[in-house]
Amino acid sequence: MKLILPNKKYERSFKELIVSAKNYGDYKELGNSLIRDGETFEEMLKRLNYRRIGKRIAKRDVPSTVYWIVDNDRVVGTIDLRHKLNEDYFERLGHVAYYIRPEERNRGYATKALSLAIKKYYNKYTKKILITCFSDNNGSSRVIEKNGGILEKKVIDEVTKKEISRYIIEVRDDSLIIPKTAWLTTNRTCNNKCNWCYASNCKDKLINCKDMKKICKRIT
Repeated sequence: MKLILPNKKYERSFKELIVSAKNYGDYKELGNSLIRDGETFEEMLKRLNYRRIGKRIAKRDVPSTVYWIVDNDRVVGTIDLRHKLNEDYFERLGHVAYYIRPEERNRGYATKALSLAIKKYYNKYTKKILITCFSDNNGSSRVIEKNGGILEKKVIDEVTKKEISRYIIEVRDDSLIIPKTAWLTTNRTCNNKCNWCYASNCKDKLINCKDMKKICKRIT
């Protein structure tokens, strides 16, 4: 599975997703990812390209990058990554919005897509991602929590009058983080007998197997 920018190659598959969303009755949840009324597919691509660079967007909108979630050359969903937040996005919508094709839900796509999306934020845009969902949406809550989301608070959305859960995810590149390390010295015998060496004052030169297992269990 991968995240790709919208393009002509996957037009047919994307339109199949749209049909599925309309049949399911949640087409508008695609947000900026959908094809607007009177808009052609090519015009949608141009609009999304402009939005990515912050050009020709509404005053209430923010620069953002839309990706298609593709698995086995099939568009199974979309994900919208906002580069920054204005007041409306901060209060209600957060940095990330995703949509999974109805028949492809509960297969781990949302969890994996959010994981890949977080990596897109490495050294870009922001160090903390705000993600919101309705508090009764247990599926979305699990997806966010699996990706390290920490519940900040729950508030009432002024528009829908429903309770919203606000999660914070810290953006960090785990490949750059030095892991916690434990150094276990099992043998303090040595022929050098250096005057400064701490080991020369140790009464027990060896750690037996039983004690070593206990230590390993405590530090893992």
